[in-house]
Amino acid sequence: MLDTIFSTAFAAAYSAIFEVGAIMAVLMLIFGILDYQKGDKLRDIVIKRKLDRPFLMTILALIPVDGTLLFQYSTYKKKGIRPGSLLAGMIGIGEESTYLILSYNPLSWILIAVIKLITGALAGTALNLADKKMNIADRWHKNDRNIAEDSKAIEADENFHELPDKFRHKLHHMRYHMLGKWFWIMFLVAFGVQIGLKLLSLIFDRSVESWQAMNIPLISWLAMSGIVVVLLYRIMTSLMTQEFGKIFEHEFEDTGDAIGDLAEICSGVILTIFALSFFINLLIGLVGNDQLANLLAGQEILAVLAAAFIGLIPGTGASLAFTTLYFSLAGSSGALPFASLLTCSIALIGDSQIVGKKQIGHSQKYLHLITAAIALLVGFIALAIETRLHLNLM
Repeated sequence: MLDTIFSTAFAAAYSAIFEVGAIMAVLMLIFGILDYQKGDKLRDIVIKRKLDRPFLMTILALIPVDGTLLFQYSTYKKKGIRPGSLLAGMIGIGEESTYLILSYNPLSWILIAVIKLITGALAGTALNLADKKMNIADRWHKNDRNIAEDSKAIEADENFHELPDKFRHKLHHMRYHMLGKWFWIMFLVAFGVQIGLKLLSLIFDRSVESWQAMNIPLISWLAMSGIVVVLLYRIMTSLMTQEFGKIFEHEFEDTGDAIGDLAEICSGVILTIFALSFFINLLIGLVGNDQLANLLAGQEILAVLAAAFIGLIPGTGASLAFTTLYFSLAGSSGALPFASLLTCSIALIGDSQIVGKKQIGHSQKYLHLITAAIALLVGFIALAIETRLHLNLM
């Protein structure tokens, strides 16, 4: 039991830092700086060239990186795209599960992409038409701003402005410029280490996990160290916010402020990914794949319902586990229907959900619920077709 907990914790740390965190952090940094420096211009380009179309937003989201949806979040926040267009992007995103599907069965991903493209275009257009008549976007944007306001941080900000100028500027520089810079350096190094180790494993024909200490891969020790650093950084910045408030987006003076604020957002996302991956993988480890297979054998409707529910879970751990389970059970008595894989892919928005909650919490919540409902509808239609025609899409 104890060994399972420790091994699961190290695996979750590896997932949070290297498999997801490093790439996501780099993308957040790139798109965050791009948004701060060029966000208004990009928004104007989207508006002037009439790129606010559900079909185009779905195509953009089909690119298997989180940054495409993060860009749509920030553009929507600036009222550059309509709710239906963002809905289309949320339907199109596949995040890390896309890589698994592509590696196991590229044809399945192509079929999923085509269905997503059609579904995103139709659902997005319908919501945009409803928005035109009911002014949904105005109400949602207003609620987004109310949720985004941190009343405790605003109150604590008064303490910050009461400090002497010399100490106030030093505290500001330490929090946003120095700590923020070193946070991103850590993840850029982690990104480089990840690529370097993969190259070494190819050169020496050895898996990364073969280099171990105390029966735990060295890369996992490094990942756990990274989690500790992120946790300490998060505690420090949270204490500073509690005592002295924080600067908000409209108060940024330079790119350094934006980078520091992005670091704080990213640290929260990384820790959330770690926690969710740990608890989900621990549950799967304790229950066992065989038990899950027995539970789901012949339960196609239950599989589709479970897939839609998984899409509502923040982070990528649950969707990765479900996708892995789908392919691991293929050809067995407990094989899951293709409709369940399709439903999970449409419903999930993974790590982007965590970031979206901080940027456009109200809009994102309702759009995600709509996405899950659409995923169920499409999934049951696909299941009916699959059952009637006795299709085997594996």
